Amino acid sequence: MTRTEFFALIRQSLTDPETGAQHLMALNPPMATRWMLLAASVLGSVVLLYLLPVLTGEVSMLPSPFAFAGTQAAMNLLVIALITHVGRAFGGTGNFADAVWLVGWMQLITAGLLIAQIVVMLVLPLANVIVAIASIAVSIWLLVGFICALHGFKSRITVMVAGLMVFLLSSFVIAMVLLFFGFSPAEVSNV
Repeated sequence: MTRTEFFALIRQSLTDPETGAQHLMALNPPMATRWMLLAASVLGSVVLLYLLPVLTGEVSMLPSPFAFAGTQAAMNLLVIALITHVGRAFGGTGNFADAVWLVGWMQLITAGLLIAQIVVMLVLPLANVIVAIASIAVSIWLLVGFICALHGFKSRITVMVAGLMVFLLSSFVIAMVLLFFGFSPAEVSNV
């Protein structure tokens, strides 16, 4: 893939995520390439998230970068598994390999948005909130479009509502499991 094709695919993913996802899946890279994209995107995001605190000397307030990277990787794998299995439970036709590829691509674009956020934070700090909200909106736009393309779903609204429900349910289950194993937020332990 040339640089021109790469940026054209990013542009297409942002403007029409379903068509972008279909073109991405048509590339059909080997599984190792899919995992490498996901790993590079997650690690790049972790490095970018630590960049400003390191430059300003506020590293002590952050968790260990290795623990944070591990958590990010685990959460991405959970999202990929949920996208694959919940989508198939609702009649979707997607597979795990394509879900890895699409989530890795989405994380790559999200890392680009994070770079934009860092630049805005350094140049025009007051606009950072607007850029952060826009980044979240773009991430949701990409995720919903990619899920529609992956599973062959037609209604973005249905996918978004179902995704929100799955997010809430899985967050509750994860919180209960963590509490069961003794991990609790500081507020809970002081009650």
